[in-house]
Amino acid sequence: MYLVRHGETDWNQDKRIQGRTNIPLNGRGRGQAEALAQRLADLSLAAIYTSDLKRARETAEIIAARQPQAVTVSALPDLRECHYGLWEGLTREEVARRFPQDWQDWLASGESSCPTDGEDFLSLSERAGRAFDQAAQSGKTVLISTHRGPLRSILCHALGLDHSLLNRFFVGNCSLSALECGSGPEHKQDQWCRLILLNDTCHLHGVA
Repeated sequence: MYLVRHGETDWNQDKRIQGRTNIPLNGRGRGQAEALAQRLADLSLAAIYTSDLKRARETAEIIAARQPQAVTVSALPDLRECHYGLWEGLTREEVARRFPQDWQDWLASGESSCPTDGEDFLSLSERAGRAFDQAAQSGKTVLISTHRGPLRSILCHALGLDHSLLNRFFVGNCSLSALECGSGPEHKQDQWCRLILLNDTCHLHGVA
């Protein structure tokens, strides 16, 4: 299971909260996706699953175009970024000024509360885990292209960690992580996952 965060957008560059806002990749983001696609070109992926938001879908389609054989790209709404409500489009500093109590609650609770008029991280973790299970059920080599929030939730879900620990994982733009997943007696469980790569960005060296 390969896990990819989408390439850079203008809002990433400006440090604005994107959430469900449908921002496309910028030029650098497309270059990042091309570099990652080149790295993965010999994998022969069986399938690609992606958020239906532009930045993740564009990243997935660029990767698919470099595969040695045709690969289906399936868009799953469950892989969308967290809905940040009225915070979307703002920087963290702007959120702290406009919604001071909500922001303080968010910081104090370790992101277990809701952004103003947004989605809580438990809901995000549930749907991201559901999408991961759907992608993993084939037992083949597949790739998920999504966002920071769902990726961190997927890592917690796959490794059997509480969703409150998602901040322990860092995933940068167009980074590559990977899980080896299987079933059987190795871990005395029906299903198991092993982390074998996290936030690898060596393919981005030299991307302007």
